[in-house]
Amino acid sequence: MKCLPCLAVAALAASACLPAQAQSVADFYRGKNIDLIISTTVATGYDTLGRLVAEHIGDHIPGNPHIVPRNQPSAGGLTTANFIYNIAPKDGTAIATVQNPVPFTPLFGEPQARFDALKMNYLGSANSEVAIAFVWKTSKINTIQDAMKTESLMGATGGGSTSAFQARAMNTFMGTKFRVISGYPGSTEAFLAVERGEVDGYPSVFWSTLKSTKPDWIRDKSIKMLVQLGFEKHPDLPDVPLALDFVKTPEDKAALELTLAPQLPGRPYIAPPGLPAERLKALQDAFMATLADPAFVAEAKKRDVEIQPKSAEDVHDFIARIYQTPKDVVKRVNAVRLAQ
Repeated sequence: MKCLPCLAVAALAASACLPAQAQSVADFYRGKNIDLIISTTVATGYDTLGRLVAEHIGDHIPGNPHIVPRNQPSAGGLTTANFIYNIAPKDGTAIATVQNPVPFTPLFGEPQARFDALKMNYLGSANSEVAIAFVWKTSKINTIQDAMKTESLMGATGGGSTSAFQARAMNTFMGTKFRVISGYPGSTEAFLAVERGEVDGYPSVFWSTLKSTKPDWIRDKSIKMLVQLGFEKHPDLPDVPLALDFVKTPEDKAALELTLAPQLPGRPYIAPPGLPAERLKALQDAFMATLADPAFVAEAKKRDVEIQPKSAEDVHDFIARIYQTPKDVVKRVNAVRLAQ
């Protein structure tokens, strides 16, 4: 007969071999930190929202872990997506928010995108985005139809930025005559150039960002909004036309829809593949509960952050649908994306 100490040792050894999944979600997270990686610099829309999520989501995760926001601005969010997919721990202690074009970069064969967007885990998205093309109040351009007849200078950040890409896309698929002046360090500098009269306007900025960063422009009617870049009109802008209404052929419509596709998932939150299913579900549930939390909603309103929740399933299904886009459409849009 084995002695009691021997039995105790054997029991401890057996418990040490139990699979991690046997541990409850609350027991796993209690006393732990979760890194929330934000793939932009501080004070951006993604950063503002990410830090707001970090303040509240821990209250909705079993075990109430501490959430640590960390900025990782590099390669337009690809560095963060690559890290989450390939390097980050796959135990639920690392999540991220990335710019909305990021999940679609593998579709275009981007060599820096070292992840499978359809195998990435999604927590959901805080909103969908509608972008605006606008010109300054003194511009001779008054409508999008004017922009199809008369050249206008549009400021943008890098030649490969979303603002520059969408300006080229409007030229190609709608017939506008935007001449892109790229190279501004950021939208802040480009907006200053608009105010100084160096350029006529800016080809693509999120309406939510414009409302929070330039409310005086809107209040004082300092800009003329030419067109909305999105799949449906924003409730705030019933009189500003949709870009998709100005394409002339089904081929151009398909191409412009692919160009605008990243805006529907808005500001996606991601987690590594291979997470234990119950922890992934807990994170997804916590994310949606956070977006409905009255304290979170009140704070978001105070900071002029729009909230239009999209579930993990909605985000994944939309991305999967876009990956079914015919190859000829992808090739055509990619040529515009890469042109600088």
